[in-house]
Amino acid sequence: MDAHGLLLPMIYFRRVAVERVAWRYRMVAAITAPGMRSHDMTQDIAISSGYTAALSGAALAAEDSAGRILMRGRDRAELLHRLSTNDIVALRPGQGARTVLTSPIGRIIDLLTVHALDDALLVVTSADQGAPVYSLLRKNIFFNDQVTLEPAGRSHGQLALYGPAATDMLGQVFGAFDTPALHGITRVAFDGTEVWLARRLPLGGPSFTLFVPQPQVDALRHTLVAAGAAQLDRDSFDQLRIEQGYGTFGHELSLEYIPLETGLLDAISFTKGCYVGQEIIARMESRGRLAKQLRGLRLDGLPAAPAKLEIDGKEAGDLTSAIVSPRFGPIALAYVRSAHAAPDTRLQITGSAISGVVVELPFAME
Repeated sequence: MDAHGLLLPMIYFRRVAVERVAWRYRMVAAITAPGMRSHDMTQDIAISSGYTAALSGAALAAEDSAGRILMRGRDRAELLHRLSTNDIVALRPGQGARTVLTSPIGRIIDLLTVHALDDALLVVTSADQGAPVYSLLRKNIFFNDQVTLEPAGRSHGQLALYGPAATDMLGQVFGAFDTPALHGITRVAFDGTEVWLARRLPLGGPSFTLFVPQPQVDALRHTLVAAGAAQLDRDSFDQLRIEQGYGTFGHELSLEYIPLETGLLDAISFTKGCYVGQEIIARMESRGRLAKQLRGLRLDGLPAAPAKLEIDGKEAGDLTSAIVSPRFGPIALAYVRSAHAAPDTRLQITGSAISGVVVELPFAME
């Protein structure tokens, strides 16, 4: 079947439409249900089609601002291995992993996703960090290293598809494919061209990243929308990622924090050799003591972020992101000092009447 003329069975459209309507009613019921803390902002918040689709169908987002770098050459894995926290040399074609570029004192420069291709590593950066990461990699290529870097953003666009219907929808568009393991990558065909399809952390349901040759990006986007995917705007994405407890660059991911404090254990190898910042991270892990930890806050109002936290007039941490969730009301992500990080601890927003209760991540219905 021609990709541009893709027609899904009408029963699929009806099922998605019914699920979206049903989910909207469940949202309203959850917001006003007994036991849920009522808040005026929750009653009035508009629930976007993208937010609903990510939880009950499929939601599509463009990720053009993410950096994409192809690393080629014999020493490509060794270079990234010695600069970041995870075991990159262990990756085989089709596999992937998250890894953190860290400073000499173990602070977060950026969180990367690395996909191993047959003859290259595809490195994906945080939004707007492609150029800084490219420069960092380039200046660490030594004289004898056989590594070349290509800015893959020029050749490939990036789309993300989230939600419980995402896998089936991709099967309708690309035909049968083997679903990769988390962060793994495979090749699929669209309109006569090769697309890289990678599995990513779930947001609402199974989630995928699509790396698409630039001339086909718009055609694939239109095909996915025609198949029932709803567009996911930035505000709705922030609602979902904060509910899930995912950090983002400039908020939870910055030189202020160490990967262990952020809970990025999947992005750290404790058995690999030396890398920049290893001594600090290894010492913190061996002692089992963290100054602060990333936690959720259920709030009784919506503060501006960032903000300081306190308890009994003493500094208790940093609030880094805050939104009003359609399901949970006002919530936030915060780095809370370990002494106050236990669930149900109430913290005050410094200089504000707003307070919040510490919860484990991800947020869950009470």
